[in-house]
Amino acid sequence: MATATTPVSLDLAAAEAMPEEVNQLQVVTRRFLRHKLAVAALAVLSVVILIAILAPFISPYDPNAIEVGNDFVRPGAMGTDGVRVHYLGTDSLGRDYWARIIFAARISLTVAVTAQLSSSLIGILVGATSGYAGGALDSVLMRVVEFLLTIPQLPLLLIVSSIIIQNQEAIPIPEALTQAIGWLLRIPPRDSVQVILVTGVLVAFGWLGDSRLMRGVVLSLKEQTFTEASKALGTSDLRIILTHMIPNAMAPMIVSASLGLSGFIITEAALSFLGLGIQDPTPTWGNMLAASQGYMFRYPWLPLVAGTPIFLCSLAFNFVGDGVRDALDPRLKL
Repeated sequence: MATATTPVSLDLAAAEAMPEEVNQLQVVTRRFLRHKLAVAALAVLSVVILIAILAPFISPYDPNAIEVGNDFVRPGAMGTDGVRVHYLGTDSLGRDYWARIIFAARISLTVAVTAQLSSSLIGILVGATSGYAGGALDSVLMRVVEFLLTIPQLPLLLIVSSIIIQNQEAIPIPEALTQAIGWLLRIPPRDSVQVILVTGVLVAFGWLGDSRLMRGVVLSLKEQTFTEASKALGTSDLRIILTHMIPNAMAPMIVSASLGLSGFIITEAALSFLGLGIQDPTPTWGNMLAASQGYMFRYPWLPLVAGTPIFLCSLAFNFVGDGVRDALDPRLKL
């Protein structure tokens, strides 16, 4: 005699046969974790950022404290007090290199991240407006962008940075902003003005590529059915741009931002290295590298100490960008 199958057992069997439901975030995370170099790079960046955040607590010295007669000591040497150790030695003025390198990480990374976020925001807004509006507005905006892109960026950055840095007193900056930056980075208000100005120079020329990328994505999105449906329902153009165009175009913009961070780190270091960025005594990786070039043959570890974090962070941001690009590619399989 055959036994009847109960409805409960059928429901359990059907549930086991159904594939596990995953949301978009889980899919992206799984794809990113497959990129081993990207995961390792993210771990390195996390360590660097954590050290930069905790710099005031893990640094045995003030980054600007000078030990007279204790210049160019080798890594691992004792300080003049006989208690603290100069883990990476000291520079030409007897300032602790470890303290300066981790405080420089706060400034260099803050400038790079702020410049990238601001550039992406401007590029997204300009590109989305240009691509969706079309017509004369699109032509004018894109011709301006293309003209600026034809100019060599580094010489233009040097010229503009030189003019701004030399005339920083003439540029009105809210005192509350300088005090907030100074408190965040633990630097004097005068040095926080330099940080703001250098970030502004980087942003002024950093949004151009993002605007062209955003425009290209929006040009394809505005021909989609959901855009036509929104127009038929009487939705305003501004609302369509903010709620449909920009959110659906964020995947390539996130990839572009993650890849662009390394460029901002190198550009800020180049400006400081050439003396047209943030000035000494405020430590950045660029001006520390510039200060060591006159002594690099006698003390070869000095440029390595300042150059290694620039290399590591630039490489790590590139690997993370590659991993994000692969994770957000809809053509990849789970």
